[in-house]
Amino acid sequence: MKRRITLLVAIVFVFSAFAKAQSTQTCNCVEELSFVNEQIKEMTSFKKQMKGDKLSEYTTTLNQLEQEVTSQMSVTDCFSKLNELLSVVKDKHAHIRHMKPVITSEIMEQGDELERFRESELFKNHPKSNISVEKLIEKLSEKSFENIEGIYKKKDGITIGIVKTGSTYEGIVLTSDNKIWAPGQIAYKIIPNGENMYDVLTSDIIGGKLRFVRGLLHFNGSLWHLKKEASNYISQMSVNQSPWDFKQLTPDIQYVYMGSFSNSSNNVKAFKKFYEEAKDKFTAKNIIVDLRDNSGGNSKYSDPFYKIFKKNKMNVYVITNFWCASNGEQFTLKLKGLKNAKHLGQRTYGALAYGSNYGKLIETPSGQFAIYPTDMNFHKYLNYEYVGIIPDIKLSFDEDWVTQTLEIIKNIN
Repeated sequence: MKRRITLLVAIVFVFSAFAKAQSTQTCNCVEELSFVNEQIKEMTSFKKQMKGDKLSEYTTTLNQLEQEVTSQMSVTDCFSKLNELLSVVKDKHAHIRHMKPVITSEIMEQGDELERFRESELFKNHPKSNISVEKLIEKLSEKSFENIEGIYKKKDGITIGIVKTGSTYEGIVLTSDNKIWAPGQIAYKIIPNGENMYDVLTSDIIGGKLRFVRGLLHFNGSLWHLKKEASNYISQMSVNQSPWDFKQLTPDIQYVYMGSFSNSSNNVKAFKKFYEEAKDKFTAKNIIVDLRDNSGGNSKYSDPFYKIFKKNKMNVYVITNFWCASNGEQFTLKLKGLKNAKHLGQRTYGALAYGSNYGKLIETPSGQFAIYPTDMNFHKYLNYEYVGIIPDIKLSFDEDWVTQTLEIIKNIN
């Protein structure tokens, strides 16, 4: 409970800094909190978890937040309070979205709007580091590759320095070829939440859409889309990789990549075509099942392959990375349950105990936010929520993961 209170205090501190940078736009957070509370209470995860001490913790948090919110509260502060309440429930699928930012990146593309934006009080008053950029670069250049502190690259010609400030971290713009952000401005607030895990608050643009992402893993010199100079993409698939792929690597080893179990029309069409072409090809002694970057979807696109591998008594080598989530993780556990299965790679995302049948967003009374609730029950996987599935064999970030897996298969056989 003490750690829980500490985390909430950190969240309050982090959001208050961002609130100063946002518009004076307000909302009735009393109504917002009441509405979000009612939606949370309908979630399967709430009904399964909030019993005994956990229900008392939730009620205590709600009562305290009810004392803190006002009918004229800044949008950013209200966003903070709503996330505090939702965070009591251990459910990584459920989240709150900021729907009506003051500024959008699209606005910046219109005529002279970018220059007007840079001259605005909103831009000029955005929180800045009290340490000079030059000193930050000097300090962070000395940090080890494994340390979360350090210098990271972000797309659009921006570098970010992550530096510890008290019990949390700040992501500060060090250099920028993009006029939307200026050196010295604080672009990220990063809150420790587990072993090498962090909750991240940012906005896509100053005064823009707020984002709060929970349980991100720092690994291989990367955090979410931030990457250190020596970081590589070995653990991730190429953006050009087809979501369904089959290869005969050797007479005894076959490979299948399954990049998505999504219900999207394009993926369903691709699945049907692939399944018909590949279902009778799984005849080798060993099969490598690559689930990297598979964010999940519907089990009806994964279960048919499980049945094939089980029936053919293949030696299964399943590869995952951190971005394997939801049904991708559930499929991993099913495969691990086979007699001749090994799990390789990296721990998974940790979002598999619940889910949303319809992917609905429920807008709050102000229209500023929307909650994405969950209604699917996979509570039996609760022990994996947030922490993910740990592989039997961890793969190195120094060499191609399929190459490493082939060597492992060779040594086992």
